[in-house]
Amino acid sequence: MSDIKFKLLHRQQITQSLRSFLFQRGYLEADVPVLVPSLIPESYLEVFETSIKGPTINHQLSTDNYKAYLTASPEAYLKRLLVAGSGNVFYLGKAFRNGEPFGPMHNHEFTILEWYKIGASYRSLMAEIEEMVRSVLEGLTLTGLNPASLSSPWEYITMQEAFERFVPKDEIVKLLNGQIADNSNIALEQFNNSVEFDRLYVQYIEPNLGTRGKPTFVIDFPTWQSPLAKSRITNHESRNKRTDKHSIRDTRCEMRDVVAERFELYINGIELINGWTELADWKKQQDNFDAEQQERTVQNKTPYPADTGFIEALRKGMPECSGCAMGVDRLIMVLTGKKTLDEVIAFPTKDLFKTR
Repeated sequence: MSDIKFKLLHRQQITQSLRSFLFQRGYLEADVPVLVPSLIPESYLEVFETSIKGPTINHQLSTDNYKAYLTASPEAYLKRLLVAGSGNVFYLGKAFRNGEPFGPMHNHEFTILEWYKIGASYRSLMAEIEEMVRSVLEGLTLTGLNPASLSSPWEYITMQEAFERFVPKDEIVKLLNGQIADNSNIALEQFNNSVEFDRLYVQYIEPNLGTRGKPTFVIDFPTWQSPLAKSRITNHESRNKRTDKHSIRDTRCEMRDVVAERFELYINGIELINGWTELADWKKQQDNFDAEQQERTVQNKTPYPADTGFIEALRKGMPECSGCAMGVDRLIMVLTGKKTLDEVIAFPTKDLFKTR
């Protein structure tokens, strides 16, 4: 059998298994737009911008042009459906991210699976993910594969624990300008430099996730890194004991009490899924969007209108739920034992644009 036929069969089996898993649990599949007039503000993403030209009238092109953008996620429209009463819903299709490197783990056009479960916490969604990934692997019938290990129990580690365990102390001292006694005093809410945070995460933490023979969930992210996630207080007692609001150590303890109910799943050091308990408070969401737009301006990202229709949908009342997004191409890669996305995508972006 040819390599390309194997590639297509792997994808067919895995996407069929994903759909079957969700259909069996009462999810509805939704087809949502990928070409839209506005987007959810997210400071860490770069987007593709285009335009819709006006119609030709009497053989002359209209001067009306409409700016348009390709979506990096179907989130805004799936949540509109939740508000409208769709029940549990998912999308399996294309999404787009600009500004990504041409490399083994990135493709500017990629296949995403995103789903939302009403009444679920992020913890229960993680349990469903474990069941899903095992089910998909069991459904692969092609031989000659070398899939990643899915041994039980899967590992759970908080973002706080990950930094304390894997990031060298001197890096933390440098980032916090020496205002730290040891790694146990790290307060991730204090990291106001997202670029440096991401550098430490990618350099020291990611290579240690899902690399000990079992997948790893990283949970409980800083709130500033999770503008669409619900947050919670994790330690009321230490917060009440704080006596000096000007104390550096005490201030860290208070900040450390607030985390976003967010998770990421890693297998073999590769991020596969990102999810959270959804923020349903439209006022908090609007504040978060405003902050993200400001950060996009600071980072000189492509400007675009914020999706006000999404906020209006939240104002009508979105049911309590959790949701997540999976990189399907990456899932195919790890479950079939491949090393790069080129091996599982028929027409990789870098080949289409003749990059090295």
